[in-house]
Amino acid sequence: MTASDRLQKRLTKIVCTLGPACFAPDQLKGLVKAGMNVARLNLTHASAKKQLPIVHLVKEIRSKHPIGVGILLDVRCAQVRTGVVEKPIEIKKGQEVCFGVEKLRKESGKHAFISVDYSAFGKDVRKAEILLLDNGEMSFDIVSISKSGLVKARARQDGTIGSRRHVNMPGADISLPTFTDADWEDIETATKEGVDFLAVSFIRTGKDIADVQAFLRKKKSSIRVMAKIETRQAVANFKDILRESDAIMVARGDLGAELPFEQVPVIQDEIVAQCRAAGKPVVVATHMLESMIEHPLPTRAEATDVAHAATIRTDTTMLSGETASGRHPLVAVDAMDRILRATEQHLREINGQDMPKAISDMEARAQSAVLLARSVQATAIVVMTKSGKSAEAISKFRPMIPIIAITDDETIWSQLSMHYGVSSLLCSFKGELEDSVIRGMKAAVAAGLLEKGDEVVLVTGTEITGGSVISIQAREVR
Repeated sequence: MTASDRLQKRLTKIVCTLGPACFAPDQLKGLVKAGMNVARLNLTHASAKKQLPIVHLVKEIRSKHPIGVGILLDVRCAQVRTGVVEKPIEIKKGQEVCFGVEKLRKESGKHAFISVDYSAFGKDVRKAEILLLDNGEMSFDIVSISKSGLVKARARQDGTIGSRRHVNMPGADISLPTFTDADWEDIETATKEGVDFLAVSFIRTGKDIADVQAFLRKKKSSIRVMAKIETRQAVANFKDILRESDAIMVARGDLGAELPFEQVPVIQDEIVAQCRAAGKPVVVATHMLESMIEHPLPTRAEATDVAHAATIRTDTTMLSGETASGRHPLVAVDAMDRILRATEQHLREINGQDMPKAISDMEARAQSAVLLARSVQATAIVVMTKSGKSAEAISKFRPMIPIIAITDDETIWSQLSMHYGVSSLLCSFKGELEDSVIRGMKAAVAAGLLEKGDEVVLVTGTEITGGSVISIQAREVR
């Protein structure tokens, strides 16, 4: 099965996190062939500048691939992490451990000491219910907090603590500023490099996203901003965050550490529904195929989790450690691809076609195109688009057939990689509209997205004095 075959048969997109397990050129090419739509680079452990060689390599690989592949940089933002250790520290259940800034190490006495990189840790942790490391892989009950801010805590289970482990403090109101100087440097590097998406971590309000959007406008950047929902405050302020964002990620690892785990599935589904109604892409992330970091097959529960994400019509599912550091990165992508395609085929068979409300003239026309495609049993919807907006609007209504977006803008070509059902092709718009349509159709056939004789719905726009005319028509591919 070719990459185009996979993209034709799969509507839900896949984000793959890049890391040592897949940095080699052949491995990155393999990810694209296996079905990666967006490459994610996590800036927690290395700055954007240090990861530019990988960004350049992805750009080189995607330039030889007909269908757009996006690049996402995940900015660290307000995180509390443990310090660097020479070797992992062994912890036993019931053992008392001290946490604090490095200068408090002597105060810990004979207890194991875990340094943290946050100067106000001792102050903010006073309202915390518990301490969690690595999204809850290890948990500690707080025993006492000294006047100097040294925190004594008791381990709930055996485990090890390595370098730079993420610390959650459920119940605490972290006073860290959302962005550090290093974050703004990463964001500026992203604007210079012209990546497609910026994921912003640990945001709390819509203003956090508005600040990034303002920075990008000053830099005249077209990067799209994705808000990661992983804090209690972000859930409480979600409507404001959604309004300011171009896309949303449900980061379930930290969200599950911040909130009771039983609430996470409901919050996930509500966020996906609100993003669909707003016509903005949404990513379901973290722990989707976690066992495949070590094993070549997912658990049945993981397969069901991925299938559920497809059933609620999320735009994108994401792989993290599975591809970044796992033993089977290509196998993990293949597994997710297979689960998504099988679920989408099931949805076609049961004809599960719920549609959100159209809230603009463009969306009303998009809905009409989807209904026409369903009526004539079209193979695909082909959209001629310069800005990508028409393709995005059609994606909102989740047709169970591919949306083939023909664009002459390279940025739009790669940014459409995040949207449900959209396969984007780069094609010249020189000459008459019909000439561009013919070139676009030929490009879709060459990419394996269409075959001669296919019935499609074609959506085009023609500029006139004072506006534009949108045409929706059924056509046969010749």
